[in-house]
Amino acid sequence: MNTFKPEKFWSLHAYILQSGYELKLEWERQKLFDLDAAMMFQKLVMEDGIVEVTEISEKQEVKSRPPGLNTVNLLKVASSALGLGPQIAMQVAERLYTRGFISYPRTESTAYPSSFDFKGTLGALVQNPSWGNYVQTLLARGYQKPRVGTDAGDHPPITPMLSASEDMLDNDSWRLYEYVCQYFIGTLSPDCKYLRTKVEFSIGGESFHCVGHRILEKGFTSIMPWLAVNEKNLPQFTKGEKIEVVRVELYEGSTTPPDYLSESELISLMEKHGIGTDASIPVHINNICERNFVKVQAGRKLVPTALGITLIRGYQCIDPDLCLPDIRSFIEQQITLVAKGQADHTRVVQHVLLQFEQKFSYFVKQILSWIITQVYRTIDNMDALFEAQFSPVADSGRVLSKCGKCLRYMKYISSQPSRMYCNTCEEVYYLPQKGTIKLYKELTCPLDNFELLIFSMPGPEGKSFPLCPYCYNSPPFEGIETLYGAAKTGSSNKLGKGVGMPCFLCPHPTCPHSMITLGVCACPECSGTLVLDPVSAPKWRLNCNTCNCLVFLPEGAHRISTTRDRCPDCNSTIIEVDFNKKTTPLEDGATLYTGCILCDEFLHSLLEMKHGKSFFRRLSSRGRGRGTGRGGSRGRGRGTGKWVDPKMSFRDF
Repeated sequence: MNTFKPEKFWSLHAYILQSGYELKLEWERQKLFDLDAAMMFQKLVMEDGIVEVTEISEKQEVKSRPPGLNTVNLLKVASSALGLGPQIAMQVAERLYTRGFISYPRTESTAYPSSFDFKGTLGALVQNPSWGNYVQTLLARGYQKPRVGTDAGDHPPITPMLSASEDMLDNDSWRLYEYVCQYFIGTLSPDCKYLRTKVEFSIGGESFHCVGHRILEKGFTSIMPWLAVNEKNLPQFTKGEKIEVVRVELYEGSTTPPDYLSESELISLMEKHGIGTDASIPVHINNICERNFVKVQAGRKLVPTALGITLIRGYQCIDPDLCLPDIRSFIEQQITLVAKGQADHTRVVQHVLLQFEQKFSYFVKQILSWIITQVYRTIDNMDALFEAQFSPVADSGRVLSKCGKCLRYMKYISSQPSRMYCNTCEEVYYLPQKGTIKLYKELTCPLDNFELLIFSMPGPEGKSFPLCPYCYNSPPFEGIETLYGAAKTGSSNKLGKGVGMPCFLCPHPTCPHSMITLGVCACPECSGTLVLDPVSAPKWRLNCNTCNCLVFLPEGAHRISTTRDRCPDCNSTIIEVDFNKKTTPLEDGATLYTGCILCDEFLHSLLEMKHGKSFFRRLSSRGRGRGTGRGGSRGRGRGTGKWVDPKMSFRDF
């Protein structure tokens, strides 16, 4: 009993027989499925055999009628329920408008104006054979005042203007018109009311419950049945009643990856992030389809094409901002402010034009740089490809990690120069030399999806660091070579001999392996950064990402990690040390300690600095005074001045 862990269940279904009714109780827990514990509980329940009713509660609840219909909601329903794409749906709506059947279909408002003639509009629908009787009853009993919606200051919500029958319109026009009419009538109908009953049970020391719904008044769901509350009738129970268990069944389930976005979901996301307006959303979606970036499949699912995926991956490598909704959202926010008189039109236009000019210049510069680099590498790459494909050395290579492009395994060729070779893509990726290469926990690079590798230099003081084969050969960030002294590549200097970009040089802001995440403080020997070695346990240490400086942290600690906090005195990253229980130097046997290695006297006293084998050629020294004492460092060593994003950003306006 006491060892049973119910939170480890995936799902449990107990079936109980009472007065001829079979009641199904469901217990869904989003936790790991423990088969042994589940079977133990199943046996326990069957041995007990009795369920007791511990509590019964009833509550009347209301499902509110919808506000007025705007364009975005019309487009979402047209895609998800009517099978009409946004572009087609708008064309159909515009035809209905020009023929006088509905009001203007481009609006962001869901609030009706105070002068709207609800009675007259309902009166025009009384003679309709599909919903005339319902409207007549609604007028006789008195229609409800619509819910307060949002007044965007443009046009009223979409409403019917004339009565039409199915034989007067084509199929798509009739279905859209029918929805507009039913929606409008629903906004003036009473709310849906239902009684919610909750019955709680107890068995084997665990509690279960089931919920039933009984409709009291259908309200607007009579005319909008797709929004109806599902009625679930429960048997009559009394508190304290004991019920015999007939059987218990266990079901094992598993999660599934998310499906492709539907048009309706995409429209919701565009509305959420402020991309597009009621008029432009259909155009945007139609454009990405016509340009073969996505294809619409069954269920109006938007499936990216190879062209679309390649385009986005290319943008992500050059300027990730181009793949985010921030830019378009920012511009539309500024336009709204201009319309409200809260922003200067000329200044907004000048700023946006300047930003796009700088982004375009940066993009072109990156493309030209890539082309020049490829020209210089052509001969070396040809030699490497021929050697990898036709040499028996390639046959002796062992399968190691997955390629981020084709998701197939690449071979690791250990002979000098050591490298990875993808037989599917026919690509060669050089690696650091004179060390050991292993797979790094099957982790992947967030930029290109290549599996990460861990490189370790020989000896007790040799550096270890993770790297992405693709980033190492093609640094994705501008200025890596300039900032960190990496040599230019060419026929006389192949990549892999100390000029690539390992993870400890990567300025990715969120990757858990980058310099930004693992960097602790400035190096006391040069302009580099001391970065936490993630695989140095139990002899934890910091490695300089530029010179051969090593700083050894408290030895034997169970875990050492960086935090998101900064030291208020020197701006270094606060680290968290989890000492071993048997050897902890903390009082009262405590094991957890956080602090700055420069400013915290306790942590500073446990440090030891050495010089190990360096993977990079040393840059000019700045002396030993920088960062060696309390408050001596000002920053994380990413350069001598403030690092400015060359891609610019719309977030700083």
